[in-house]
Amino acid sequence: RPDGAAASGAPVAPRWGRTLREAARHPFFWVVTAAVGTSGMLATAVAFHQISILGERGLSTTEAAANFLPQTAAGIAATMLTGLLVDRVAPRWLVAASMLSLASGLAWGVVVSPGWSAIGFGLAIGSAGASIRAFEAAAVPRFFGTAHVGALRGFVAAVSVGSTAFGPLLFAVARESAGSYTVVLLGSALAPLAVVVAGFLIGPPASRSVPLISGVT
Repeated sequence: RPDGAAASGAPVAPRWGRTLREAARHPFFWVVTAAVGTSGMLATAVAFHQISILGERGLSTTEAAANFLPQTAAGIAATMLTGLLVDRVAPRWLVAASMLSLASGLAWGVVVSPGWSAIGFGLAIGSAGASIRAFEAAAVPRFFGTAHVGALRGFVAAVSVGSTAFGPLLFAVARESAGSYTVVLLGSALAPLAVVVAGFLIGPPASRSVPLISGVT
């Protein structure tokens, strides 16, 4: 039934939620924000420079452009899978899965070659961004409530959109300076790995909207 609608005669549970200022005091909010921002920055950088990145590895312009197809397919599948797991798996594992996929895709870009290797690169990059966005959409209202969900998700979205402006520029400057994408691909892979570490060190706050599922901390 719709949110807020109660069964016949049943009382409607009051909405709860932390304000943006209150949420910002909990480190887990920044883990989620950092994961979404890191994904937005680096996935956008790869998308903007994909023809050039894959061209360095021997793919034709057509082959490099076609790599968006496995990325899209992986993104759809990752969104659905994350939706199935988000209430059953501890948040740190979902954050880790997304960020490790992103890190592996970036590192893969250094050695990718035409054929199945290129498809694997596309699957890694595509699944990373989609899975973390699906996770954020569920994690913010669950752990920080719905009373101020617009302000909370709006802030995360602003960070995500803002981060997309820096990634392509970073890759362009690094490519111009180093003569290839190798350094920036390997260096940027460290960012999602740092988020993985933070996700394991920092747990989410207890949800007051629904009872926590056993084992999800």
